[in-house]
Amino acid sequence: MRKLAVVFPGIGYHTDKPLLYYSKKLASSYGYEILDVEYGRLPENVKGSEEKMREAFTRAMEHVSSLLKEQELASCGRLLFLEKSLGTVVAAAYAAKQ
Repeated sequence: MRKLAVVFPGIGYHTDKPLLYYSKKLASSYGYEILDVEYGRLPENVKGSEEKMREAFTRAMEHVSSLLKEQELASCGRLLFLEKSLGTVVAAAYAAKQ
């Protein structure tokens, strides 16, 4: 049974920072394969700009949808999403579409 942990970082909070680093380490110790998601190029100075936040979300969703489509998530016996800030929104929106 395939066990996969998909890690969704925040803007400026990559997956090697403590919150996600230790979460990945724990998931790995339970036998999960780790997949770090990248969003591609996002707009700068997002904080405080609703327009840039929406643009960042849209771009991130496009990258994530493409990446996860290749992963055949339906074949996973266990699927775990680990996320931070923008990653939380993207992960929730992705899950809602499935």
